[in-house]
Amino acid sequence: MQELREQLRFMMVGLVPKGTNSETILHDMEELESLIKTLKGGVFSAIIQKADYPQKATYIGSGKSQEVADSIAEEKIDIVVINNILKPGQLYTLEKIFFRSNPKVKVWDRVDLILQIFQLHAHTKEAKLQIDLANLRHMGPRTYGMGYILSRQGGGIGTIGVGETNTELMKRHWRNEMKQISIELLKLSKERVKQIAKRRSIGFLTTAIVGYTNAGKTMLYNRLTNKINLVDDALFATLDSSVGKVYIPSKKKDIILTDTIGFIKNLPPSLIDAFKSTLLESVNADLLLVVVDISDPEFVDKLRVVEEILYDLMMEKKNCLYVFTKIDKAKSVDKISLSKRYIGSNLQFISAKTGEGIDNLLNAIGELIFKENITS
Repeated sequence: MQELREQLRFMMVGLVPKGTNSETILHDMEELESLIKTLKGGVFSAIIQKADYPQKATYIGSGKSQEVADSIAEEKIDIVVINNILKPGQLYTLEKIFFRSNPKVKVWDRVDLILQIFQLHAHTKEAKLQIDLANLRHMGPRTYGMGYILSRQGGGIGTIGVGETNTELMKRHWRNEMKQISIELLKLSKERVKQIAKRRSIGFLTTAIVGYTNAGKTMLYNRLTNKINLVDDALFATLDSSVGKVYIPSKKKDIILTDTIGFIKNLPPSLIDAFKSTLLESVNADLLLVVVDISDPEFVDKLRVVEEILYDLMMEKKNCLYVFTKIDKAKSVDKISLSKRYIGSNLQFISAKTGEGIDNLLNAIGELIFKENITS
């Protein structure tokens, strides 16, 4: 992907069902804006289309597409981000409409935006390969769609269009690249499995931190392991797995703690699947710390997203400890109501920044992880 320069001018476009309340729309667009800001981009325009179904050709409808085109010209927009996953034909049609307003304008869907952020934050070979795989999976259908459009435009009756020939070549190249990257990732996954097995043979129990992106997972990891991994107020700042030791005073034993990629709503299965090798640490953990930013007004909805993704990864039945963090930033914490909401769950309330509640958390981790493995 092309490297981004500072302060590209972005425009956000969302399609929401009729009757959606304004607060939900606002939170959705705020999250999209946060994703854009992670790329150091600036949002200069935002347009909402209220419709129960997306339009087949343009997703947002012809009238709204022209409104977006006018705004592109007026605000000198570089990139239009559609807050959903678009079909190849929809992207192609929108780019044609917007071309007249700015011949260099780009149209991204939500996955394009997230992949750009992934690329920005990838540092290890494994993370870069996973992003390449996710990008190929996302762009493959788009390539075929464009080829089909070209073949329809270039071919006549009883002939094969140039686009059709090119599409077959692109398909072959795509399949070969997918195969090669998958082979390399499989090798890395096998190495990770060996590391996990080695730790188990030594007798180390493992705990993994999971949660919504930017919930405070890495700050908690640093607090518990005494490490100094990057803590950034940005979405998907962590892509690679970090592994460290944590001493449990009540048990006088060390355990292994891992921190990895955060979750987000509307994350396509293909993206999650691409990061399966990284998520192996969480899948094989003896205990999950589900980190929740209690200062976030949307924390209930975001926790629901995390639980849904854990279910998709078949991890929802794992031994879990809910860690409500950032209590130093929360206006108020209704522990009684939360305990009633999550009956039967283990809840801890902490501030990874100030250290409040950390001793209680360590005791709870010790009780759960050692009890679970004594009885299992």
